[in-house]
Amino acid sequence: MNGNHYNLNLKDILKKVFFVDLIQGLFITFNYTFSKTITLRYPDEEKWIPYRRFRGLHTLNRNKEGKELCVGCELCQKSCPTQCITVVPMQDKTGKGIADRIAYRWEINLLRCMFCGLCEDACPTEALKLGREYELANTSMQRSLWTKEELLAAQEIPVEFDGGVIVRARLERDDKGLKVIPDMSVQKRWW
Repeated sequence: MNGNHYNLNLKDILKKVFFVDLIQGLFITFNYTFSKTITLRYPDEEKWIPYRRFRGLHTLNRNKEGKELCVGCELCQKSCPTQCITVVPMQDKTGKGIADRIAYRWEINLLRCMFCGLCEDACPTEALKLGREYELANTSMQRSLWTKEELLAAQEIPVEFDGGVIVRARLERDDKGLKVIPDMSVQKRWW
């Protein structure tokens, strides 16, 4: 038994003396220097489209007839751990509410949001979804407050699009700043 234990120690000592682990690590690094690099030419030429399960900018949805799905139930506001959502339901002059209930005001403060998805889980009508838009940087704190009208606007990436691909892109400048516009027709797999 002692002889076997002595051999293990001798083996470990020889590995340390001849820097076997260091040489193996350097060999792996050396192999990577000759492999093809993965460089994304973002934002000038390419953009990554995330998978459907990605949690990015919130979207408010409509049904097929174009009616808003949000009924102003305020469950998303109550379930939010950071209290970044503000929902005010629409009411008529009597203060009792209206038959086709919708949200009068729906705002989210993206500076406080941690994109946990609890608001999406709490929504009974599936009006609120976390979309795939991840380019949320801006130069104004006011631009981080998104309103109902902005969140109801059509998204560039369709819901049925799988994602996980790199697509061609182009830069466009508008009054809000630069925007990367994806072209879904030309795509390649990320890995």
